[in-house]
Amino acid sequence: MKRDIYGLLAARYFAAQLGFADLRFFCSVKTRQAEVDVPALRLMKLLERDVAIDALAALEPPAPGLPPPDAWVALHDMRADGGAAVLLGFRPEIVISARFSLIFPQRVIDAVPRGIINVHPGVLPGYRGLFAPFWQVLRGERDLGCTVHLVDKGIDTGEILGETRLPFDPSRSLMWHTAGLYRGGVAIAADAATTLARGGQPASVPQQGGGAYFRFPTAADFAALPVPIASARDYAQVLGDAFAPVIGRSPAPQERAA
Repeated sequence: MKRDIYGLLAARYFAAQLGFADLRFFCSVKTRQAEVDVPALRLMKLLERDVAIDALAALEPPAPGLPPPDAWVALHDMRADGGAAVLLGFRPEIVISARFSLIFPQRVIDAVPRGIINVHPGVLPGYRGLFAPFWQVLRGERDLGCTVHLVDKGIDTGEILGETRLPFDPSRSLMWHTAGLYRGGVAIAADAATTLARGGQPASVPQQGGGAYFRFPTAADFAALPVPIASARDYAQVLGDAFAPVIGRSPAPQERAA
C-alpha cells in the first residue's frame, strides 16, 4: 500500500475482512518529482499523506488488528537485495497490492505461492498506469471503474478477478471518487484472497488487447478537470471512513497473507 489516506482505507478493510490471516502491512515510500513540481499534486500529497497520515494518524490510538501507518514496513524499492528481500523475508503466501507505487519484478511474482492481487482504480485495459481515477474523470466517463487483477510480468496486464463501477457525480470531488473506487476494489480483492487462502482458485478472465498507459497529469490537465481535487465535505467524509473502527474480524484457521 501507499502510506496515505487511501492506503489506510484499504488497510482497515483488509484488517476487518481478513482477520483469520496472519497479516503484515507494507508501504511504498516514494515521492516522484512530479509531486513536487505540479502544484495540484503537491496539494494532493499534503491532504492525503502529510495531514491525514503524518499528523492525524499519529494522534489516533492503534485499531485492533491494524498497526498504525508509522509501523508499516517501508519498502523503498523492489531490488533483490532491498525491498524484495524484505517482503519475501516474511514468506507471504498471498500479496495484495493497493496504492503500491513499486513494480513487482518477476522473481517476486514467482516467489509468492498463491499469487499477487492488485487493486487498480481504473478500467482495464483502457486505463493502465498512473492516476486512473483522474484520467477517467477528465475523459468524461459516465461510470468510473476499479479493476482487481492478478499481477503478471506486465504493468496492469494480468488476468481480471473482478471489476466495480462508480457512477460519476459532478457534485463530488476527485478525492471522493477515488475513495469510492478503492472501497469497491478492496472488497473484491479481500474475497479473492479469502478464496486463495482456503485453497480455492477465484475465477479470472484474460484481459483483451489494446488499452492505453497513462502517466502523471500536468498542470494543464488539472486545469481542465471538471471537478475539484477535494472539498471540505468530501475530505471530512474520507477521513471519517479512514479512521473508522475496524470491525467484522472473524476467527478462522490461520493463513498468511501480506
